[in-house]
Amino acid sequence: MLSIAPGLNTLKRGSVHLQKAAKVVNDQIGSRQVLAFFVLTGFVLCGVVEQSASVALRANSTSSYSAAEFAEYVENTSYITRYCQPLEDSNGTESTYTIHVVRSIPHIEIPMTRTDETEGVLRQAFMWGTLVSPLAASRIAARVGAERLYGVGVLGTGVVAVLVPASWLTAGHVCVRIVQGIFMGATWPAAHMLAVTWIKPKNLSAFVSLYSAVNLGYAVVGILGTVLVRHWGRDWLSYVISVVSGVWYFLWWRFVEESLHPNRPKRDEHRNLPWRKLLGSKPAWACGVAVVGSQWADATLMLGVTKYLKLVYGFSIEYASSLIGCIDLFLCKAPVFQEDILQSMPHIGHFFAAITFGIVVDHVRASGIVSTTTARKLFVYMSHFPPAALMFILGYTGCDPAAPAALYVAALAMTGATASGVFSSAADIAPNFAGTVFGLCQTVGAAGLLAANYAVSEGLHGSFAGWWRLVFGASTAILLFTAIFFMIWGSGSVQDWNESENEPSIELEDVEEPSRLDSVLE
Repeated sequence: MLSIAPGLNTLKRGSVHLQKAAKVVNDQIGSRQVLAFFVLTGFVLCGVVEQSASVALRANSTSSYSAAEFAEYVENTSYITRYCQPLEDSNGTESTYTIHVVRSIPHIEIPMTRTDETEGVLRQAFMWGTLVSPLAASRIAARVGAERLYGVGVLGTGVVAVLVPASWLTAGHVCVRIVQGIFMGATWPAAHMLAVTWIKPKNLSAFVSLYSAVNLGYAVVGILGTVLVRHWGRDWLSYVISVVSGVWYFLWWRFVEESLHPNRPKRDEHRNLPWRKLLGSKPAWACGVAVVGSQWADATLMLGVTKYLKLVYGFSIEYASSLIGCIDLFLCKAPVFQEDILQSMPHIGHFFAAITFGIVVDHVRASGIVSTTTARKLFVYMSHFPPAALMFILGYTGCDPAAPAALYVAALAMTGATASGVFSSAADIAPNFAGTVFGLCQTVGAAGLLAANYAVSEGLHGSFAGWWRLVFGASTAILLFTAIFFMIWGSGSVQDWNESENEPSIELEDVEEPSRLDSVLE
């Protein structure tokens, strides 16, 4: 015991020093800025975990087709070779133009590989986890504190990954994915409660747009995770995720949780929720329906379009390398790495588009150009109508794969407006119950995401463009319907059931913390 004491004293002194450092950082930078940084990085970690199974499967997978065999298969079955042929001029040389040749051919499908099937099962298991937890987590956060639940949610999502190597591709692996989904589902309502509690209303949209860092996590694991798996093996991806999540939580606990939890205002405490009024609220259900459309669009874009480009158009890596302009870079010399970068770039664009939309809508609201309700409806329009149009056009873009690729990038960027529209509206209509409203929205949205996943999967391996047009057409119809529903019933005004009887409203300005900076993104 005597030999252990000096080590304990050292740890204690280090903890005290770290606590002092956390106080200095909060005072110098501002607690809201620190909160924003950790929320952003927390969602990045969640995105990394969500896509980690796909990366681990794909990075070193061996397809049932060799490169030459797959090229021949696409040559014989793809839309390009069946319908787009080079036009020969009178002297027998090929022209740069293409013609549309109509042939009566049966629909031919490329069968799913074992990797495809396994990836689908693990992805759906994660989605089921995100379905069951948000609503319950919102009420837990109201009791224990949103800052505690958000930290535990991110920690659990990442740390559970340490069990993946031992349970790889077994029933236990599916259970691990479900548990990870449950933990991630808890982060959404907790983050919304943090937003309405600590972020000023004039900066709310910009803060909520940080949730799109999940897509940034997709890009991070798609590039760096692939490198890690190829060089050190898939087990190391799980171990690195677990360690990084543990370090993140320790810093969150010191820099955020210990600062916020003792000072949380009454708004963040447990209170009786008017369930009947909430479930009968048209603005609340408008948010949920709009989230369904957004999730359905994400599933179609991220699950379907890349397969569409590959199987229907035979979208080549050589074409991809010229598109991303990285042939001369050392890491881009590997063809698969080129594909990883290409697939990650739209997610990075989505994140920065979301941040831009958030800053713009906050400026518009602060300037008094439009009301909050009008601003929310405008950005729901932007997040639903343009992607719907782009996806519909995507199935009719002809023979050049550049057109559908560009439409895919544009549509995914426009869906970044979701955070500034429907997500923020869930906080506007009931600040005192923002976590529960958003938990309801995420539960309904996760159900839509699962349905979209099953629907899109039916068309993932067809090489006949007409079948894919049905998939994109269905997504277009759902996006339009959900957007119109929000246009009619959506709101940005506080609802009467937000306040309990005989209980005054609590303004955010009453709970200011000392800081040199005034808000999260000023």
